[in-house]
Amino acid sequence: MKENKDNSKVSRLPKVQDENVDFGMMATLTGFSVKMVWILGYSLLSQKMPDPAITPQRVTMLELIGCNPGLAQTQLAHALGLSRPATSLAIDFWQARGVVERRVDQDDRRAFGIHLTKQGQCIWADLRAKVKQSDEILTKRLSEEEIEQLNRLLSKIYS
Repeated sequence: MKENKDNSKVSRLPKVQDENVDFGMMATLTGFSVKMVWILGYSLLSQKMPDPAITPQRVTMLELIGCNPGLAQTQLAHALGLSRPATSLAIDFWQARGVVERRVDQDDRRAFGIHLTKQGQCIWADLRAKVKQSDEILTKRLSEEEIEQLNRLLSKIYS
């Protein structure tokens, strides 16, 4: 996010309803609408993150690790749609910050399970609160019922 001379933040959020730009059929496409919401959500989340290197994908990874202690790296890669090397790099990111650790799987000594550290549990809780805050800002114009309906409809597309 860019800053003004007075250090206030300038938003570069997209404006689908910009009266000076005709988006043509794009404004009627579901994929385009989802993309615009993603850009807005990413921007809102970025404003809340303490470190610009903490991206939504990295937060999602931390959520999966926190909710599934001991998850194997291959399972994590599959769940996130990442290659094994990309997953390893993402785990390295969190491990270098003392947030996660690889532990040898007791049933298969060749495999590692990914776990939050004690510090990681605190960071995870803090990041979850920030994600929730940014999501509340993102959906502030929707009722609880509309949010549930939106999530239900979107899940029909990707399920």
